[in-house]
Amino acid sequence: MSDQPAAVEFAGVGNVFYFVDDLDAAIEWYSARLRREPVVRGGALVAFDLDGTRLTLHQKDELNSPGPAGTSPYWTVSDVDAFVEEWTAHGAVAHRGPKTVFTGERLCQMLDPFGNLFSVREAAPKD
Repeated sequence: MSDQPAAVEFAGVGNVFYFVDDLDAAIEWYSARLRREPVVRGGALVAFDLDGTRLTLHQKDELNSPGPAGTSPYWTVSDVDAFVEEWTAHGAVAHRGPKTVFTGERLCQMLDPFGNLFSVREAAPKD
């Protein structure tokens, strides 16, 4: 029997927050790119349901501001290149990639028009 406490259990990422300067512009831009409307609206934030994970846009405040600061969750998509093409046509900028990494995954980090990092991944082809 181990003296170590049990591992903390996680059930996946439930919510990813992006802080923005202009909440109304961000809502309009993300609604068009995601092809869906927010499921929650209130005060300084809105949330989109991305197939079970929330993407929350929050008006910047004294504690948080927009920007690509060091953490980048990757959203799984079926075709990274098509996704990047669509988003860059509407103001996003490829920041890192698109590229295929040693695992066979295709990845790209993009900067949205509000300065936040939005990253996507495509699963490696199956052998």
